This record gives sequence, C-alpha cells and structure tokens, in this order.
Amino acid sequence: MRVLVLSNHTAVMEQALMAAGHEVVVCLSKPNAALRAAQNPPYPIRSVTHWTDFTELAALAQEVRGRIDAVATLWEGAMVAAGFLRDLLNLPGQATAEAVRFTDKAVMKSVLHAAGVPVAAHRVVHEAAEIPAAAAELGGFPVVVKPLTGFGSTNTHVIRDRLDLERMRAEIFTRRLDASAFFRAEPAFQPLDDQGGFVVEQFVRIRNEYHCDAFWSGGDSIYQIPGRYNVPPLRGMGGTLGSVLLDPAAPEGMAVADLAEQAARALGIHEGFTHAEIYLDTEGRWLLGEIAARPGGGGIQHALLHAYHVNVPEMLGRFGAGEPVRVEPRPEPGAWGWAGPYVPPGRVVHIASRDEVLAQPGVVDASVVTQVGGEGGLTGSGQWGGLAGYAWLHGDTPQEVLALMDLVTERYEIEVEA
Repeated sequence: MRVLVLSNHTAVMEQALMAAGHEVVVCLSKPNAALRAAQNPPYPIRSVTHWTDFTELAALAQEVRGRIDAVATLWEGAMVAAGFLRDLLNLPGQATAEAVRFTDKAVMKSVLHAAGVPVAAHRVVHEAAEIPAAAAELGGFPVVVKPLTGFGSTNTHVIRDRLDLERMRAEIFTRRLDASAFFRAEPAFQPLDDQGGFVVEQFVRIRNEYHCDAFWSGGDSIYQIPGRYNVPPLRGMGGTLGSVLLDPAAPEGMAVADLAEQAARALGIHEGFTHAEIYLDTEGRWLLGEIAARPGGGGIQHALLHAYHVNVPEMLGRFGAGEPVRVEPRPEPGAWGWAGPYVPPGRVVHIASRDEVLAQPGVVDASVVTQVGGEGGLTGSGQWGGLAGYAWLHGDTPQEVLALMDLVTERYEIEVEA
C-alpha cells in the first residue's frame, strides 16, 4: 500500500508505516521539507507553502490521484489538510468537517457545549482591544487566550486583569514565539495579532489535570485509558512534566474516561485515536479542556505499552494505511507513568547518559534525546515541552509514581550556558 503522509518535525507515522511494509510519500510545509530532505530519507518528499493553502493542496491531490491508497497524519496542524485531500480523492478516513471539529478550538467547544459536555465558556476575538468586552461576557478577568488551532499550550497565556492585558499587548501579542527550525513556520507561533483571530476562554482554577487516550473502531471505543498529570501542563511548562496512568474502573479514572468518551462521541469520532485533556477544578467540577484525534504525546504512548501491552506505533502502521487494527489491552499490576525534565534556554554543556537515568529506583526505561551542544527551550529538543527525554516509571500506587518524578528528572543533570 502507498500512503501519503503529511508530516512535521518527527517521522513517527512514516516510520510506523514503513515498518509495517508500506510505501510512503511524505509532504511537509516548505521549510520543513528542506530540513527533512537534508536527512536523506528513504522516501520521496513533496511540499506545500502551508497547510491552509488549499490551492496547493488541490494541486497535490491531482498529482497523487491514482498513485496513493491512503492519506495519514499525526500532526494537528495538518489534519484539516489531510481531510481535504481525502475528500478530493474519495479516500477513507477522517473527512474535513470532522477534522475541523477536532482542531479548531472554538468550533470544538461550541459543538461540545451544544451536546451538554461541560467546557469552559469562550469567545472568538480578532484583536487584543476586543478582550475586555469578551472577558466581561465570560464573567471578568482572569481569562485565557490561545490560538484557534494551536497545540501543546503554544502561545497560550493567562491575562489577570486590564493592566496585565496592556503589558501583554506590548510584549506578547506582537511577538513571534521563539521556536526551533521545524516549528517556525507553524501559525501558532505567529504573533496573536497576526493570526486573524484567537480564542478568549473563561479561566478555570484547576486542582488536577488529566488525560485519556482511546482507540475507536466502528464508532465504539476499544479502550479508554485515563491518566493524571503531575502538574497542569500550562502551569508546568519549564519544569518537570509527566503523568501516571489511572485505573479506569476506580472512581477518579472512571470520571475521566466517561467524560472523554462523551466528548469524542459528540465530535463524531468513528475510527482512530483520541487524546482528551480533562480538568477537575477547585470547586470539584469536571470539565473537558480539549480533545484531539491523535494518540497522546509526551511519554504516554510508551507508558501504555508497559502498562497495557498497547503498542501505538504498531497500531499506527495499520491505521495509517486504512487497515483493520486489532488491539486487546492486557493490564500489568501496579502503577505506571513517565516524566521528563525541561531543558532551559541556552547551549547544553552537560547531560547524563541513559544508563545513569536508568540507575534511579523505579525507572523501567528511559530516553535521552538532548545532546551536548544542542539548544534548550520549549522546542529545542523536538519533544513536547522541550523535555530532554523521558523516564518511564513503575510503583505500587499512582501516588508513589508521582513522588518519583522530580527525583528521576534530577538524574538528567542538565547544564546549559547562555
């Protein structure tokens, strides 16, 4: 089978497809296509100026018509483009309308609210001057602002009051975010003032933040596996990030899984992966933050392998080609999780080896992707949150795993210089 993959900074989908014996053609935005070509990959590369250039996408569809059997992507920025190509080529998989519901935050929240799924109230504005009126409609400051189609908390900010807004209008709204080469072309990194609109959202005082990963077939979820972050990611960016998987049959895990399933059904999922972000606020209310039509990032996928024998990369190799995916989670005893340390901005001058990280009690596996001479920052490592790597953890209880996280990430011994 020959699959067109819309890709970005990692080659996870294309590697999974090739490992499953499929042929791939990879399309990237133009700057990323040049970066990928420099790596001499074993597949042809196509490019478009950006993922919302539908004229170029239509030309790409004409070029590959009759030469590919499926379109696949893991990149949220390219999901609408993938749906558009499938629609033009009459190929199976997520269509454009469903992709919009899972990637446009305003559309998503409107659909979820209409379906009775609890979400934070929101408004769409087009410039910073409209924020005070939007905040008043949402109950007042503080509010959260974020791109309509962002990812991983990129360009997401809390505005505390009008004075904070005036400061941010000068310092944030007109500034492009720093990013590594693979991310610079993404619209979410553009100044908010230049994005043609963004979301203003009611501020939620979060007690705990959770995630839930699922796989769907024929409109039914094959599994719903919940987890709890060590700290809400927006608050924790620039520090240790991680999560522990929860028992889906226990009250806490069941509440997370039930809300995630309700949200996915409301958005019309039929086949594929979903990854939901869920909040428990300080008043005890459960709220759906966002939900994506992709597997979870960070160290979640490998944690699922340890805890449930769920092999997400292997599943991607079949799902991306439009083949039936068979998976039967088999839970292992104990609690499983993962954590990783942030690499501060600057040039890395020291970092521990994988073996040194593995020496920490409770660590069952580890990765170190940052190298001496590399750059720090939120996109420097190419991993979520700018993490240097991941350590996968095992303990008797979720509380034990959460307590391990800071101890483990200290083992990375990261040193940077400006």
